[in-house]
Amino acid sequence: MLNLEQLTAFIAAAEKGSFSAAARHIGKSQSSVSIAVNNLELDLGITLFDRTTKYPTMTPQGERLYEQSKVLLRQAERLQSYAQSAVDEVEDVIHITVDPLVPLSVIDSALEKMAQAFPFTQVQLSKKFGEALTDAVLNDEANLGLHLTSKGVPDNLDFVAVEQIEWVCVCSPDSDFADMEMVDNETLIAQRQIVCTSMLENPVLNTVSKLSQEIWQAFDQDDMVRLVEQGLGWAFLPKSMAIEKEAMGTLIEFTPEFQQSELFYAADLIWKANMRQGPAMRFLIEQLTKQQRS
Repeated sequence: MLNLEQLTAFIAAAEKGSFSAAARHIGKSQSSVSIAVNNLELDLGITLFDRTTKYPTMTPQGERLYEQSKVLLRQAERLQSYAQSAVDEVEDVIHITVDPLVPLSVIDSALEKMAQAFPFTQVQLSKKFGEALTDAVLNDEANLGLHLTSKGVPDNLDFVAVEQIEWVCVCSPDSDFADMEMVDNETLIAQRQIVCTSMLENPVLNTVSKLSQEIWQAFDQDDMVRLVEQGLGWAFLPKSMAIEKEAMGTLIEFTPEFQQSELFYAADLIWKANMRQGPAMRFLIEQLTKQQRS
């Protein structure tokens, strides 16, 4: 019967070019590598190495088996890692619901690190805002919620601030605003403003969501950005999104008179108080907390 030690010895010998080099590579004696390869040949009924030369060379059958052996060994290692994850009670899935007003760039670095540390934990992302987001966390529909800080967090939720998101005013490159050093309040109010539903319903942002006399309302930020790119109005947008669009040449940031300093709104990560947290969830919260401190 095949075993992993035989496959490991065979792969090492194939890659290192000799049994002695393979032995040094895997920390075994040369005789144990030679015996493992011999036993593998006996079990399979084929010759894997031609030993008539100074150094053993793989036979055509050995070359074909080499690639299959690497795949089999990777699968076995993956199976062992998955079994260890089950023993450690690592979560199979973490569901995160994200406010559409929070750019995913806030958590993408932490998610990348979590994927490396917990390769068998799946992540499900959904978009919700307002009470729908907090209800999803409270009702165990989501493990974590990421939203702009509201006026208060329910007592049965824990939270940590993970990012200060800067917001800026943007317009189309063809807009009159694009060439102005500063847009005065009267001119700004007279120009159509594009907003999205989640901005209007957010208790923090709604104060800047309706500045103009004429308001067009889009469903989400993506639709809002498209309308601004078409020159149909100006909008208030997270700076990270504005930078991406400015690099593409579709939007330009402008300075309004009312904005005397940079505008920041905090993004909070929330979860159900006193809930049991698995290793992957604890890791993700820890990474996002470190991100805020740095």
